[in-house]
Amino acid sequence: MNTTTPITRLLGVLLLLICMVAGVNAAGSPAADFSATPENGSAPLNVEFTDRSARDASGWAWYFGDAIPDSEWTEISTDAGWLARGGHSMVALPDGSILLMGGVEDGAYTHDVWRSEDSGATWRRIAEAPQWSPRVSQSTLLLQDGSILLMGGLFWDGEEYLEYNDVWRSTTKGAHWTKVNDGAAWTARDGLSSLLLHDGSILVMGGWDRIGQKNDVWRSNNNGISWSQISYRADWPARTYHSSVLLPDGSIVLMGGYYEADDDWSYYNDVWRSTDNGATWTEMTSDAEWSARDGHTSVALPDGGILLMGGRDDDVRFNDLWHSSDSGATWTEITPETGWHARDRHASVLLPDGSVLVTGGWSYEGDDEFTYYNDVWRLQTADSDVQNPSHLYSDPGRYSVTLQTFNEEGFSSLTQLDFITVTEPAPPETAAPPATPEPEETPVTTPTPEQSRFVYAPVLLVIAGLVLFLKRREE
Repeated sequence: MNTTTPITRLLGVLLLLICMVAGVNAAGSPAADFSATPENGSAPLNVEFTDRSARDASGWAWYFGDAIPDSEWTEISTDAGWLARGGHSMVALPDGSILLMGGVEDGAYTHDVWRSEDSGATWRRIAEAPQWSPRVSQSTLLLQDGSILLMGGLFWDGEEYLEYNDVWRSTTKGAHWTKVNDGAAWTARDGLSSLLLHDGSILVMGGWDRIGQKNDVWRSNNNGISWSQISYRADWPARTYHSSVLLPDGSIVLMGGYYEADDDWSYYNDVWRSTDNGATWTEMTSDAEWSARDGHTSVALPDGGILLMGGRDDDVRFNDLWHSSDSGATWTEITPETGWHARDRHASVLLPDGSVLVTGGWSYEGDDEFTYYNDVWRLQTADSDVQNPSHLYSDPGRYSVTLQTFNEEGFSSLTQLDFITVTEPAPPETAAPPATPEPEETPVTTPTPEQSRFVYAPVLLVIAGLVLFLKRREE
């Protein structure tokens, strides 16, 4: 019997249980690795971490496994230079630079591409009229080779809405674009979500076409040239303007969104997860702790956590921030108000250093009045950016630790599961009680014959007196 395949699969499963590796590993990018001393002990336990990554890294993002991200956002720019907009899209390139493209402001489509090389502080326009047509609510993603894909979206030409299912690719960091597919197999739509899987394939999920909201799943194995339908009707209800993330373990999490039929509409706050590349789905929760919404954004952190922020429910906009550490099953509110204005149709992206950027979007002021934004906000999610940090674990438990390293060529991350074990504090030593002195024994002495008459004489006199008394009473 040939046992090679089962043994190989078993070894693969064991390796996945020990660590998870992810990243954009271009030639010259670091390969994350680390050690710790000690790996176990009683609380409080101070642990020294050592970076052992292959190839030179220029930055480090550590996640020690015992805290949720900070709630303090920093406003990087109040006026980024590009026109205020919503419904645009962003991607972070392997070198840490950011591309922002498309969108709309008050009916005027912002048909351009902008790039920032300093985490969103300053921007320069690299394409004033890219080859793809103006649009809003498209989807963009970064491919494994560093090229960018843009697909789908919506345009109002003054008379009717035009929906797209074309696919465009840039190998010049957004400056020039080539049409990959004039009409993908999935129907033209906007409000779709897309993901790049670990094997390099691409998924497109849901959205809004001429018929209505969708709950189909499509996959491409050749960078968008051709597509196959994975699921005609996924287990989750049809929706648009939802969000989805790919976790380091390769699973997909899809959350929230909007559904409309005739004059009835619904907002969702359910969370669904797929562990087989979108073929089947499990409902993690039908009613997440955050309120039902669409137009929100979400990002997956290097340690497997998920952040969800902003969005809207009818006329109410949000600027809250939520975190999940269990693939979306439960959520903790980090802050009800982030500091940036409540909004939807903004864009967010995770940078190699572990920070999250939020840009643009719009808010509703009532009476069909909208406010559009071109500000940039940043949140640092890593626990440390030092190469060889130390960390104090105060509470007993088993902690997974993640390191993401990066340089101008790319980044990689490594998670070691249950890496640090902290036990209950040792009970304090108590001093032994002082010894109780033994009582001194009183020696018993027997009178000598010479002493006996003196010792017993009083007793004999008492007895004799008693006898004499009794005798007289009888007389």
